[in-house]
Amino acid sequence: MITMAAWSRGPWLEMASLPVAATLILAMVALLAVADARAAQDVAANRECATCHIMWLTDFKRPDVTPLVAYEPKPLVATGRQDVASTERMCFSCHDGFVLDSRPVWRSARHGHPVGVKPTAKVKIPTSGGKVIFPLNDDGKVYCGTCHTAHGVDWAQSESPVFLRVKNVDSSLCLACHLEKSAGPEEGSHPVFRPIDKPPVSLASAGGKFGSGGSVICQSCHRVHAAPEEKMLVMDNSRSALCGTCHTGKQDILQTKHDLSIMAPEAVNIHNQTATQSGPCGVCHLPHNANGPALWARDVFPGVDPMSARCLTCHNPEGLAKKKTIGEHSHPVNVAIADIGIRVSSQGWNSRFPLLNPNKPLTPLPLYDNRGLRTRDAGKVGCASCHDPHTWSPTPAGQATAKTDPRKIEGSGANSFLRLPLDANSTLCTNCHTDKAALALSKHNLAITTPVTKGKVKGKKPARATAADSELGLCSTCHQPHNAKGRFLWARDTGPGKGSTVGLCTSCHRDGGLAEKKLVGTHSHPVGMKLLDGMKPNLPLFSATGGGDAARGVVECASCHDPHQWDPTNIASRAGADAGAEGDAATSFLRVSAAGPSDLCVECHREQKFVRRTDHDLAVTAAKAVNAMGETVAESGVCGQCHLVHNAVQDQHLWARKPGAAPSGSEQLCRSCHVQDGIAQAKIPLESQHPAKVQVWSHALRAPFRQNAGADIPVYGADGKQVSVGVITCASCHNPHRWRPDKAEEGPGKNTEGDVLSSFLRAASSEYIVCSDCHGEDALYRYKYFHGRSSHRDYPLYR
Repeated sequence: MITMAAWSRGPWLEMASLPVAATLILAMVALLAVADARAAQDVAANRECATCHIMWLTDFKRPDVTPLVAYEPKPLVATGRQDVASTERMCFSCHDGFVLDSRPVWRSARHGHPVGVKPTAKVKIPTSGGKVIFPLNDDGKVYCGTCHTAHGVDWAQSESPVFLRVKNVDSSLCLACHLEKSAGPEEGSHPVFRPIDKPPVSLASAGGKFGSGGSVICQSCHRVHAAPEEKMLVMDNSRSALCGTCHTGKQDILQTKHDLSIMAPEAVNIHNQTATQSGPCGVCHLPHNANGPALWARDVFPGVDPMSARCLTCHNPEGLAKKKTIGEHSHPVNVAIADIGIRVSSQGWNSRFPLLNPNKPLTPLPLYDNRGLRTRDAGKVGCASCHDPHTWSPTPAGQATAKTDPRKIEGSGANSFLRLPLDANSTLCTNCHTDKAALALSKHNLAITTPVTKGKVKGKKPARATAADSELGLCSTCHQPHNAKGRFLWARDTGPGKGSTVGLCTSCHRDGGLAEKKLVGTHSHPVGMKLLDGMKPNLPLFSATGGGDAARGVVECASCHDPHQWDPTNIASRAGADAGAEGDAATSFLRVSAAGPSDLCVECHREQKFVRRTDHDLAVTAAKAVNAMGETVAESGVCGQCHLVHNAVQDQHLWARKPGAAPSGSEQLCRSCHVQDGIAQAKIPLESQHPAKVQVWSHALRAPFRQNAGADIPVYGADGKQVSVGVITCASCHNPHRWRPDKAEEGPGKNTEGDVLSSFLRAASSEYIVCSDCHGEDALYRYKYFHGRSSHRDYPLYR
């Protein structure tokens, strides 16, 4: 029997193309034929299936029945040749409102999933048991039946629509063929299955759907049928409104210098789309088929780390932002944040250095992995660690200024897409470089030492400093992150002097410089020198390029001085936060205090540390004595009473006192104290001079000719320097830094009377020493009692 359903939903619809009168006549004839044969014919066994599969009716298989309209089981329709049961007209026979009104699907068919097209090579149709799960029509094209069927999904379940070939949970049906879209940013696709805290209501209202736990799925942005926009988008994205529903913090890019629809409207992305076509976001990011991580929409700059490669797409000499390049000397990137002492945890950032303000936590900034993607763990510093490319200013007021005309705005430390302001305290810099924050409380803060009055530095000529010296902020007076003048991101003209850091210090510490009152003098500690054997300080050394090099580096100004902290023992000290503050051995930007036991000095000069608590430690024997700078031992430290690192009296041993009268340069140093009215007037030797006419070989010359050359007894020239052949003088027999030659220890801490086993002698025994070359067995007596009359009176020849 031919049912009414078959009549209304089968090929009888072709009758609609006939004239109305003819159609009515044929319909009446057919109905009469049905009524006459009803009693004689069997009811078809598949009458429910025949609602769509009309040829399954047994009546169509009778040889004595001829349909009024020719039937084509696989007609050629707009999408290609396919079974009549899955044509759009068959679907529409119920979805026209008779069962469900789906007419909008047809009205907006151009914004639905494409049909009548062959899948691209990227589409991988899955198979099961050797058969494809999602069939194509006879022409190999996608059609409605590719995804839809009445038989695929159990009608008893509620987690997915039923008229699909497989369940569609979290867009699983979409990804069954479009698997490459789930590979994530690494493969150039928007991440899926990633939960977001608050799925936007506006997106849900537009038809977007979210998956389990509020996660992003294909249907969050796309609607398979009746989408209002091209590419099946649920809303208009011409100004990146769709992107902005989730990425709310990125919408600030509009009307800024990174909005290329304003700054470079003709520029195109890798899909050859202009900003007008792609939207502001699509200029740099693509949801699908992007250029690798970060969904990049442009060609990346070659030869650099992945994070920098994206920024340098435009910020290169030939790029769209060629007027804003970083220069040869720029802040390092692709370096681990741990290298500067920052520890990253789920609780935030912590520094291994004490904080200037312990109550103010550090601001976690973005870090990046080796792919250039943001990581929640301790990663590497990238351009976007300091810069937020989507927000012109870190403050709302600053952001508002960019909304005028970004083409007419020049950046400053208050904006320039910085994540934190580069303000007077250089908050952005000190958030990572926490050990440099104490600079704000010191004389190296130019806002303290060179105050600005109406564009001029108070008390200075403009040539020496400009208003920029304290208006640029704490750090930027000496350093700039991009287009610096040289190593250490130096922002000033370098001064005289050799070495990788000396010229930085003499930028100010020179005649006519900002710190012309604080010069090192003619006689100062040597720089650019390698350490002697045995010296292994816990102080930085510097290579020719300025980098730290503990093995091959040399001593420079910054080996002893930390230019960022006034007091090495107290980061919060305010003693140096005054233009008139005067430093001493405990402060003065030293890395280690040189006051008291002179720990800074013995970092390198470790053999000299045994002078402490001996008679040559003036804290023990002459606490009120002063050096050439007028400093007591309490102010200078034990070493500073005899040696000055800067502005010494003479170059030899950087002497800190007025040399006494003596024929030998070495003895002159001893006579600074061991003279009448001197601080060591109680210890003036009766006899002090070895015959000057006697020239003696040094220990180094003697040793190859002596099986046992004994202790090292140095010899000196007239200028007081050690030589290979010279005279015996005070420092030949005495080691002024060690009380006993047989004990490597500090002194007892009280004024002690010496004997033949102490008294700062170099050798405990005269055996084999240079004295024995001339005096033989008598050398012991001559050595131990050299300053007595008896050791000299029997030898008038040498007087």
